[in-house]
Amino acid sequence: MNKYLILPALFFLVLSLSAQEEKKLPMPSDSAYQANIKKSKLYGVYIPRDLDDALAQLMKLTDEEGRNKLKKTDENTVAKKLRFGLGRWMEYNWNFAEGSRFSHYLREKGLYNQDDMVRFMLITFHRHVNGKNLETDSLLKELIKQREEIVKREREKKVIGTVPNND
Repeated sequence: MNKYLILPALFFLVLSLSAQEEKKLPMPSDSAYQANIKKSKLYGVYIPRDLDDALAQLMKLTDEEGRNKLKKTDENTVAKKLRFGLGRWMEYNWNFAEGSRFSHYLREKGLYNQDDMVRFMLITFHRHVNGKNLETDSLLKELIKQREEIVKREREKKVIGTVPNND
């Protein structure tokens, strides 16, 4: 009976090892996603083309008083505190979940997770408001590395179930 369990165990081992080597996720190919990434507006909301356009839109959406509050707080605190305010607004209205031309732009930069997209934008916006160098390449690398560590920890938590021995 045990020899019959070896083949499925080896199959799952090989499958999990090959999945760990894959770094880039494919772009969604469904027709709704493909249609969304070509539109400048979704559900009546303008969708930015790229980072500069997104920052310009955020400047229009926020008032000076709100931006002044951002200046008084560090970027990590801003990213945490605004996640469910401005961050949720971006995620929903710029259609990070189902795809938009801006979420596609972020995917091409290596961000596949919606939370990472939001965090990237909140930190970048904070830096923009404060007149700092955006340093987007290093921020992207940091967020991608953090996501890879999260995925690795999640994979390590999963245990392949065993078939009960009926001997």
